[in-house]
Amino acid sequence: DPYLTSEYIAHLARHLQGAHDTGFQKLVASCKHFSAYDLENYATGSRKSFDAIVSDQDLVEYYWVPFKACIQRAHVGSMMCSYNSVNGVPSCANSLFQNTIARDEWGFDGFIVSDCTAVISIYSRHNYTNSSTLAVKAAIEGGTDVNCGMAYSEFLASAVNNANVSEKLLDTSAQRVLKSLLQLGRLDPPEDQPYTQLSYKDVDTGYSRQVALEAARQQIVLLQNDGNMLPLSKVNNVAVIGPLANATSRLLSNYEGANEVVDSHSVLQGMQRIVGKEQITYAQGLANVSSTDTSGFQAAAAAAASCEMAVVVIGLDTSQEDEAHDRTKLTLPGAQESLVKAVFGSNPKTIVVLVNGGPLAIESIKSLVPAILEAFYPGQMGGDAIAEVVFGVTNPSGRLPFTVYAEDFVRRKISDMSLRDNGGCTYMHYTGKVLWPFGHGLSYTSFKYTWLNQSASEPVLRSTASVTAAGDLPIQYTVVVQNVGPYQGADSVLGFITAKEQPDAPLKELFDFGRVYLQPLEKATVHLTVSPEVLGLVDKRGVQSVRPGRYEVVIGDLKSSIELNGDAVELFNLPMLKEKHAKASHHT
Repeated sequence: DPYLTSEYIAHLARHLQGAHDTGFQKLVASCKHFSAYDLENYATGSRKSFDAIVSDQDLVEYYWVPFKACIQRAHVGSMMCSYNSVNGVPSCANSLFQNTIARDEWGFDGFIVSDCTAVISIYSRHNYTNSSTLAVKAAIEGGTDVNCGMAYSEFLASAVNNANVSEKLLDTSAQRVLKSLLQLGRLDPPEDQPYTQLSYKDVDTGYSRQVALEAARQQIVLLQNDGNMLPLSKVNNVAVIGPLANATSRLLSNYEGANEVVDSHSVLQGMQRIVGKEQITYAQGLANVSSTDTSGFQAAAAAAASCEMAVVVIGLDTSQEDEAHDRTKLTLPGAQESLVKAVFGSNPKTIVVLVNGGPLAIESIKSLVPAILEAFYPGQMGGDAIAEVVFGVTNPSGRLPFTVYAEDFVRRKISDMSLRDNGGCTYMHYTGKVLWPFGHGLSYTSFKYTWLNQSASEPVLRSTASVTAAGDLPIQYTVVVQNVGPYQGADSVLGFITAKEQPDAPLKELFDFGRVYLQPLEKATVHLTVSPEVLGLVDKRGVQSVRPGRYEVVIGDLKSSIELNGDAVELFNLPMLKEKHAKASHHT
């Protein structure tokens, strides 16, 4: 979701870089990969040569939205251009994207770095230029300041001497990099820069472990809980089964740092800490997630049969999804589905825990077992968080950040970048069968929504000019959330908006969200704001504007509407920027 990703990155990148209260920036956050980078390594091609064919409408409505937030809200110091081409132009040579849009239109003032070997790939993989020297020229003139790789060191001098690359461009790139070094304090004495004094002991602290645990707790999604099977209480013994039940480092996903903490925080170890080792029976069942060797099934089924409940931990790891490695199907690899069926056959009180990054189409498991938890890759304290949710120490409150499609979604080509064509893609445009929708997530308790003011259910009448004018009051909805169930817990309040009777508009869009933690019977108010950007609709030309018409607002089971009158107010005009870029390029 573009809005959710924008909110995430705006907060993450801003705090990664630091609040500057020391006079220095902590680090340079880099938003990547710009732009429309959606394929790693698949039968249809490699990321280093892939040409993403993307409509102007989809670029403005979807692919560019988080990058705009990176620049205008997070104020990142760096961006990384991607390996792929977009509509025939390699990203690292795309002056329209990097100079005209990112820098001139959005105000980016940091440096752009290439993905590693992406500059030389302009020539060697995309065949966009006739030589390595011209590839370097295209990258420099396209706005790529720093090359990860050897292309600049080997061919930059030739680009200046033989291909008319302006030294003024090199000066500008150098200034951008030097600015970041100054902000980081890299040109100051080390003793004056407080962040250079940090060591591993400052990273692995009691506080940081608690934050990791809390993050893992909050991300776990209760997908299904038929008959209120969860949480487990008054249970004398539990079978813990599966190739990921005692996994440690595999809970970290990839690009992780050195981490010994996770070695004692598997799901099995977390459960043993809560109820005691003597009440847990463990069976691996499968050696790993891709194994088809079923020789461990008998022991797994026996363990399940000997206990009151069974918890099966299955999913993916970096052997299935990783950099330069795309999945070819949405189903579970190996014999994991068969393992769940074998365990369920011995004990119908079986709970499934999923550990994964991308969505898993587990249709037969969904129809078989009563309860399913989605844990994603929960990090160094993830095993403890999962155990807490299973035994009711923590009430799950996560919501799905993506749509879980049915298995046959893979009929759509992975190289198809269109959001609208061929059945659509994302909850904003997909009309086919899903297992669980974007934003889905259950709880052990129940929440009731009411309007703070009952007039909120009546249409909001505004002009297009007023909702886009700076300083005018935004459209805001206030919801009273009450915990009407037996458990304390958190609830994420999601607001969706749909442009009614507008051609080619998304089916719905997330416009804001809030989160509250409530004791039983406790109430709290949540304020959700409709921004002009979310009201703005994008036409096929890439022009975004707030149009007159009716917009339906849905917050849980509450509904309202917005009725805008007046002329359309333009927010972004890609054709105009293309024309501006073409004139500047011709003049140059």
